[in-house]
Amino acid sequence: MIPPISRTVSVDFETFWSTDFTLSKLSTSEYVRDARFFVHCAAISVGGKKPKVVWGHDKVGIALKKIDWTTHALLAQNTAFDGFIMAHCYGIVPCFYFDTKSMAAGLLNGVLKSNSLKNLAPLYGVGRKDDTSLQSTKGCLTIPKEWRESFATYNAADCQQCWDIHLQQRVVFPPRELEVIDLVVRMFCDSKLYVNEELAREGLASEMMERHSEILKSGAEESELVSNDKFAKLLSKYIDPPTKISPATGAITWAFSQTDEEFTALQDSEDVRVALLVRGRLAAKSSQAETRAYRLIEAGKNSQPLPVGYTYSAALTHRFGGTNKLNLQNLPRVDKKKPKPSDALRRSIIAPPKHSVIVADSAQIEARTLAWLAEQEDVLMLFAANQDVYSHDASAVFGKSVESITSDERFIGKIIRLGLGYGMGHKKYQTTLALGTMGPPVQLELAECKRHVDTYRKRNNMIVKCWKEADNVLRHMMERHSGTAFRGIISYTPSTITLPNGMPMHYPQLAMDENGDITYNTHRGRRKIYGGKLIENLVQALARIIVVEQMLDISEMLKLAVLKPKEFARVSMMTHDEVVVIGPTRIAKPLLGMMLHYMKRGPDWAAGLPLSAEGNFDSCYSK
Repeated sequence: MIPPISRTVSVDFETFWSTDFTLSKLSTSEYVRDARFFVHCAAISVGGKKPKVVWGHDKVGIALKKIDWTTHALLAQNTAFDGFIMAHCYGIVPCFYFDTKSMAAGLLNGVLKSNSLKNLAPLYGVGRKDDTSLQSTKGCLTIPKEWRESFATYNAADCQQCWDIHLQQRVVFPPRELEVIDLVVRMFCDSKLYVNEELAREGLASEMMERHSEILKSGAEESELVSNDKFAKLLSKYIDPPTKISPATGAITWAFSQTDEEFTALQDSEDVRVALLVRGRLAAKSSQAETRAYRLIEAGKNSQPLPVGYTYSAALTHRFGGTNKLNLQNLPRVDKKKPKPSDALRRSIIAPPKHSVIVADSAQIEARTLAWLAEQEDVLMLFAANQDVYSHDASAVFGKSVESITSDERFIGKIIRLGLGYGMGHKKYQTTLALGTMGPPVQLELAECKRHVDTYRKRNNMIVKCWKEADNVLRHMMERHSGTAFRGIISYTPSTITLPNGMPMHYPQLAMDENGDITYNTHRGRRKIYGGKLIENLVQALARIIVVEQMLDISEMLKLAVLKPKEFARVSMMTHDEVVVIGPTRIAKPLLGMMLHYMKRGPDWAAGLPLSAEGNFDSCYSK
């Protein structure tokens, strides 16, 4: 049940910070758990009343504990931060979490470079954020009395602006997605997972080995990879190295950092030499402290709960991203038949005593969704009959019966099914196989790769037709038309596609460039879009809706579990295709059965979509 506005409490904390002790250098959990951390003051507004500023770390806690959080929701601009303070410092976990930053990410969908209060306030017409008072408190263990009035005004203004923005957002935000935000924030602020440090250190060693492997595969010396000018010289043998305008000097400089999207996209270049160089550069520039394993150890050190952080709606497709300087969505999968050193990283995430990590994985969710969206009936029938679709794809290109397909040939079939559904050409297909992007590297002649692509497109004619329909949608949008597409599953206006759950995908200022390509505007510049890419975005977005809806259903189901004292059953993690629950070991098997039941059930708008799922449970995250 989503609490009404009258039982929503807006809170904004002002905390001690200094040159070395700041969120720009520490993760949220490291910052709040640090011995140096304390609260200067907090602005609190209950039900939209004028914010009241309370001074002093302990007094803030006393004021917050006077509120009945079993019936009241917490609202903040960055609720992962404010909510984590409340949970860690004061033991307060509200009945519901609202977050204006997450809601803005969902509604604006990449329009702004940052969904900070400084950017949102003028956009929503609620004033402007003034950081002058904050800057003056840098390194202050106490706020001088003569500064307190202006600092309190600043604190209260942030609280009020957050409230005013939320009122506008709440009118248009889909209620079901509010529940998603609540669950995402709850995973972070009130986590029930822990870290086995010994296993995490094994994972750290594996990641450092992988780093050295990527450097070696690049064929360059590490000194060449880390030097901008030397690396540019290497890259210029094959392509024009990407550049950008330096925000510091205004001059043109090399765009070689992990935040430069044009550069990181070259990891998937059709030219293997370019891809290997870029991967080598990224590996060479990363340090031990930047690895997932190191950050995992830091986040769960001293036997404290592991904050499971996700950025809500981090991508155009509304997929989640990492946060707290850690992305738990892309941990290497564990294959119990083929153990590998990197397994230690995933297995280092553990359940508390007498509880298990229960994982339900949606099988081939994107491949199924694509076939359903395109009405590729023969593939849908294979999925519905629980047939091995990858072996059928391999059978078509190798000219063998499905039963005689080897594991290596099946792997090729898997790449065909998962890689060619969005218009990938034969050169890119060859590079994808050679780089081992989806598994072990495979070397195939270009002519053989072309035959695979041609075979796929001939057999999957409805998927190819689907790309063309997407091209027509883009052209209609560019010509300022509105309408619906794909059997009414989506609707569109000249700049926005609306998904079945009411959330938008924005493609502002669609236009054709001098090369005849359709592009749209982003805060990072113009970006190319075409039919196959739009289908990929739609499939990812639809698959995300399906899995998230299943996650919410599972979360509701868990509330009905009959638990003993000190037991709990909670959704604690999720990835793009799986839901992870922490529950009592004694009932883990029936809980898994219920989870699989929901994971095999599709939403009302996706009639005819055959879903499947599998799962297991263990004392650790071993799926």
